[in-house]
Amino acid sequence: MTRRPAEPAAPAAPAAPAAPAQLADSFRALLRSPSTGGELHWAEPYVLTDGESLWPCLEGIPYLRLGRDSLRAAAVAAIRAGDLPGALAMLLCDRKDDTIPPADPAAVRALVDGAGTAAEAMAALGYGGLAPYFLHRWCQPTYLSGLALLEEHAPAGGTLFEVGCGAGHFLRTWLERSGPAIGSDLVFSHLWLARVFVAPRAHLVCFDAEGSFPLADGAAQVALSHDSFHYFRDKGHVLDELLRIGGTGPVLLGHVHNASYDNFSAGLPLPTDGYTATVDPDLCYDDAALTTAALDGRTASPQSAEELREVAALAFACRTTGSPAVPGKLTDPVPGRLTSPLPGRPLTVNPLLGDHGPRWPDEKFAREFTDGWSYLRDLARPDEATVTAARAGLVDRDPEVARLAARRVFLDLPESWI
Repeated sequence: MTRRPAEPAAPAAPAAPAAPAQLADSFRALLRSPSTGGELHWAEPYVLTDGESLWPCLEGIPYLRLGRDSLRAAAVAAIRAGDLPGALAMLLCDRKDDTIPPADPAAVRALVDGAGTAAEAMAALGYGGLAPYFLHRWCQPTYLSGLALLEEHAPAGGTLFEVGCGAGHFLRTWLERSGPAIGSDLVFSHLWLARVFVAPRAHLVCFDAEGSFPLADGAAQVALSHDSFHYFRDKGHVLDELLRIGGTGPVLLGHVHNASYDNFSAGLPLPTDGYTATVDPDLCYDDAALTTAALDGRTASPQSAEELREVAALAFACRTTGSPAVPGKLTDPVPGRLTSPLPGRPLTVNPLLGDHGPRWPDEKFAREFTDGWSYLRDLARPDEATVTAARAGLVDRDPEVARLAARRVFLDLPESWI
């Protein structure tokens, strides 16, 4: 029998560009172009496209800022030339706006070649006074209030979206104790810190909140803006976008500065009545009361807007469901679900604590974050046996370790932090 010659193979279809491992396809499918609103696809490795524009994506962080055309083009050109470290350094040098002094390109390029600790990275990035805020956020009253707000209203298991997430402090806690997390920020280097040091498993995206948020409807089940809402010019727009992305879940606005009170770094605050008219929240809180609740291991009580006219900062919960007894609250909120250390996790002595009491980075930090908070002002070093027990992760077996962890004498810090 004569064998017929084999037919030539059909030409292979072009392979899709390889996706960097840190940007999951499931998350890419939720991304939208900030200019067209269309879906984003890989144009080539490390470069996304909406069919019209190219958007760099390094360390799994899509850079979707509008008004940065020259920077985007330069980063894409460096990627195409094979200079990924150079492209990353360009994005890390990007600032919020021109009022922030530029970073030293040489220091940033050296950082890309080998990051040491988070503290060293922030110094290389030229963070100045922002560095103490990020480095010591784990014990700040405004961090505890955000965790308490999430404990009160955010059901476990769903995806959290946070706008203005900074270096990802809330994302880390949510990922470890609840579910997936998406973080966004205007500044790429903040998200890079989250990726490298704080929340490596988080989905991250860089964009400007003044435009359309480049995420699909219902991309998350909880939406959070903490210590950021007062900075947004168009607060109604930001709220609408949080409601859109949060699906049917709660939208939480924490540590919102009150224009009737003299705040540090006040931003663009409204008075209490201005917020309630804009937000129309289900529940309102004194942000300081949320901090106290976190410290005491209990739930916080909402208050009327009238009672909150003179407080320094507020918190709001929108589109909430909950128990008939306390509408808007989770049926069974669990104090400590997010605020207490995980059992078995090694703890370290708060870096603010020296042998003879607390040491503040500067006077501004002390006035902004410690005035009126005795748990910080009264920090004292524990005995060595308790320190050893904390380092061994005995928080669930040693009552003294648990007590001092609740008062932020002991902290659960990321590796290579300070």
